[in-house]
This record gives sequence, C-alpha cells and structure tokens, in this order.
Amino acid sequence: MSPKQSSPPHNTVALAADDRMVYGLIVLASALARTAQSPLRLVIGYFPDELSPRRRGLIGEYLTWQGIDHVFIESTPHELFTERRHLTITTFSKFVIADALPEPHLWLDIDTIVRSGWDEIFISINGAPSGASLVVANKIESPHTRFEGFNAGVLGWTASARKPWVESLAALPEKRFSSEQYLFNTLYGDGVVKVESSYNFLSSWHEELPRQPEPRIIHFSGPIKPWHLARRHAPAWRTINPTWEFWFASESEFLSELLGSPLKTRVARERRRALFSGRLHTGKGALASWVMRALAVLGPFGTIIVRALQQRSGR
Repeated sequence: MSPKQSSPPHNTVALAADDRMVYGLIVLASALARTAQSPLRLVIGYFPDELSPRRRGLIGEYLTWQGIDHVFIESTPHELFTERRHLTITTFSKFVIADALPEPHLWLDIDTIVRSGWDEIFISINGAPSGASLVVANKIESPHTRFEGFNAGVLGWTASARKPWVESLAALPEKRFSSEQYLFNTLYGDGVVKVESSYNFLSSWHEELPRQPEPRIIHFSGPIKPWHLARRHAPAWRTINPTWEFWFASESEFLSELLGSPLKTRVARERRRALFSGRLHTGKGALASWVMRALAVLGPFGTIIVRALQQRSGR
C-alpha cells in the first residue's frame, strides 16, 4: 500500500463585499484563481443588510462554477462603523474577518487586481518572525502619497494574536476621513514586516511605473474604480493612468472565461450596474466620481471630457 498523499496547503485570501462591489469581486476572484501558484481558498465577509441574498448567490455560483474553494462569513456591523465620502461600512470588515480567522491569511480590498507572483507574499506571511502581526507593502514617496505609515488595502495577517480595536476606534475623532487605515497604523505600526511596494502598488503612483519592479498587486484606491469607466474610453484612459490597463486586461480574460458559463447574462447585468455603483457626494474629492458618472451617461459624447483629462495629464 502506498503512503497516503497529503493535500497541499492552501493560501487563504479574505475579501468583503456589498452590493456595490459584486462585479469587482468576481473579476478579482477570477484573477486570483487564474494566477495562483498554490491551492487557493477565499473567505468572503459581508454584512447582511449590505449584500443581498441574490447577489451573494451569484458570487457563490460563480466561484463554484470555477471550482474555487470558498466560504462566506456573515457578520453584524459594529455601531462604530461609519460611512464617509466614498467609504462604506464594508471597509471595516477587515477587522471583523481578521478576528474570525486566526490563521495566517491575506486581506485584499476589492479595488485591487493581481498578477502572476502575487501569492509569493505568503512566503513573508508564513515566515514572519514571532511578534510580527502584519505583512505590509512599502510605500513610494511621491506627490501622490498622501498618507502616513502603510496603506491598509493589502494586509498579510500572520499567526500572531489580533489586537483589540473597538476601544481605539471609539476614541478616534468622529470626522477622521480614513479611520480604519489610521487605526491599523496606530495598532500595528510597530509590528509589521515590510515587503516591496509591488505587493500594493497604488494606482496614483502610475508615473513611477517605469522605475519600480513589475507590480503584482495593483490597488485602485480612492473614489473611482476601473469598473466605473464606460469601456469605450478604456483605450484613451491608458494615457491618463496606465495602471488601469492591468484591471481591464484581467477583465478581458475573465469575460473570455465566462463565454461558456450559464451565469453570463447575470454577470453582464452586474457589469452594467457597476458603472453606476460609485458613491456620489459633495465633499472633498467628489469631482472624480461625478466625472465617471457623466462618462457613463453621455456615451460617445463623453469623449470631449476624456480629451480634456488627457490634456490635463500632459499625455
């Protein structure tokens, strides 16, 4: 009798979704599975009032159709979770899921896309020294780096114990814009392992692309996402922000995979809906979201706006 073969270990990736993020999540899941070098398991957190049963069902059916191991975690949002500008309470899911997942895992914001080599970050996650709680990416100092510490959109959670966060969140100023990121830096800033910026390459750093290692995880932080852009403008957008092409390329592969799927029509409906999923507001940084909405509504007439943006970017 031959010895029993043990199954290879899987890499766990945690995500969270609400009704605005369904299409972005499915495109990201496709890219994760397509480029993973080791078995993959997705843990998807959600608040029941934020993600409808119908859309949760679509996510589950797609992942099952693709053979992607996954599990959903339903959580109750804390009363301290607040929405501000383009940020929703789903942003705080990374605290809740980390508490529910003591095992090492990688958290990804939905507004990311991955390329080959992304899961090599698990070498640092699984090999982190005792006492190191998080693996985070170095930041690039540029005029577009407007935060202190590390960006919390990509977090490698180690086997170390999670730190209590409720009291610290309650003590934050009520109007702090990005309280979850500030809180992560406050709680974990002294216990992180740094990896190169390619594991959390912010879209706003696009001018640094030629001088940096090939990005493995691209993060489209801020109020506008690639799925908000009417696709007729995607070729021109390459001259405005070339990092968006990474997302569009992954979407193209995803749509090719979907051709033989019984879910094609339902996913196409979510793709159209995603164009209008950006949160509109009147505060700081609101203009970008309104521009995306205008491009979605104006059709070919939006070309005038895109040309103006190209001239402004100097490309």
